[in-house]
Amino acid sequence: MRDDTFLQGATWRESLGRYERFVHERGAGRVLLLELGGGEMTPGIITLPFWSMTAKLPDAHLLSVNISGDSAPLQLGSKAEAIQADLSTLLAAARAGDGA
Repeated sequence: MRDDTFLQGATWRESLGRYERFVHERGAGRVLLLELGGGEMTPGIITLPFWSMTAKLPDAHLLSVNISGDSAPLQLGSKAEAIQADLSTLLAAARAGDGA
């Protein structure tokens, strides 16, 4: 959330706490990380932490959906997949049950 302290205001800190609790509580089990429409402007906020978490957690898998890129990081091997698609089209198809 962008605010007067650029991404690290009170709302961001509260969200970070919830996120860290979630990872701590569920990190030992199966975790699917979804990067939906992540942009190239802020890789340090979602993309790089998700890559790191996927590498560290034994049963984590990363699925990235982005209109501008379709490559998963090679170092994650079979733990990561990427889909190049327009997210709104993909979600509309999923809602309609098209399986696209």
